[in-house]
Amino acid sequence: MKIDERRLAHWLLSGAVLLVLLIYGRPLFVPLVFALLMWAVLNALTEFLCRLRFPAWLAWCTAFVLIGGALYFAAVVLTNEAAAVIDRSPYYIAKLEHLWAKRFPYAHYFPSFDLQSALKDANVANVLGQTAATIGNSIVELVLVAIYVGFLLAEQQYLPAKLAKLQDGAAEAEGRKIIHQMAVQIRSYLGVCTFLSVVMALACYVVLVALGVDFAGFWALLMFLLTYIPTVGALGVVLPALMALAQFESLRPVLIIVIVLGLLHFVLTNIVETIMLGRSLNLSPFAIIISLTFWGLIWGIGGLFLAVPLTGALAIGCQHIEGLEWVAEAIAGPPPRARRHRIRGTDANQRRNAM
Repeated sequence: MKIDERRLAHWLLSGAVLLVLLIYGRPLFVPLVFALLMWAVLNALTEFLCRLRFPAWLAWCTAFVLIGGALYFAAVVLTNEAAAVIDRSPYYIAKLEHLWAKRFPYAHYFPSFDLQSALKDANVANVLGQTAATIGNSIVELVLVAIYVGFLLAEQQYLPAKLAKLQDGAAEAEGRKIIHQMAVQIRSYLGVCTFLSVVMALACYVVLVALGVDFAGFWALLMFLLTYIPTVGALGVVLPALMALAQFESLRPVLIIVIVLGLLHFVLTNIVETIMLGRSLNLSPFAIIISLTFWGLIWGIGGLFLAVPLTGALAIGCQHIEGLEWVAEAIAGPPPRARRHRIRGTDANQRRNAM
């Protein structure tokens, strides 16, 4: 295997420059990418309503009302319940620590276990403060995101042509094709994820209210957000379960929450999502974990929500750029069964012909 040292140096230098731009350009890029995703969700929701025979104007109005109502609900929950959860967390932590010492049969083997000290050593207060600051900054940046979305909606019928004209001649048609493919697949992905997140949040709220768990609206909003994050989003089910354990000191509500919400999350993200999306964003699980780690490190919490759409767009773009096809192949998931059969059949035919 021969390595072109000049080309390798070029790619390493370009990657380093891009990484620096992504890190230091975070205040600009994160609101802009969120605006692009919000724009995609609006278009996906409008197209869905139009398929239900809504007039175009009514579909757009309904989409704006639904998304505006969702943002208002999120703001109300964060204002009323997020601070209360943070204030009450020492009380619930103390109850969990007491339950550990009282009911766990092997607690005496861990005499140094102190949940509050452990959380204090882990500087959880600082983490919660940073999270609250991030939420506050996000609410402030929402105005900027709304401005971006407004301009995107005003120019969306001209935007693909403008981007495609950045290429000349025959490359213009290819540019249009790439942009259209990115837009359709990412829009479909976000539309389906938003629908599944709403279903998960409503189910979480109903279950927690039925069981009488505190801060049901907050946990429902948290599940809505975490359902966007593949793989690790399922861990969000544990948090309301711990709340129920600290509140009722009984395993029955904990088991109900874990089983019902855990099973629903599995069905939605592994079965329903696959049926609705097919293979529109064909990414391997390992590539998804790496992308979550990378974007989370450079863009924080916002990067976790943007990781999959950005990686999907990267895969689509690399498929059509000469010399970068290997990147798309590396982060792609396994080929569909039909394609595997065709590949095996082709290989078998080639072996027969060779004989």
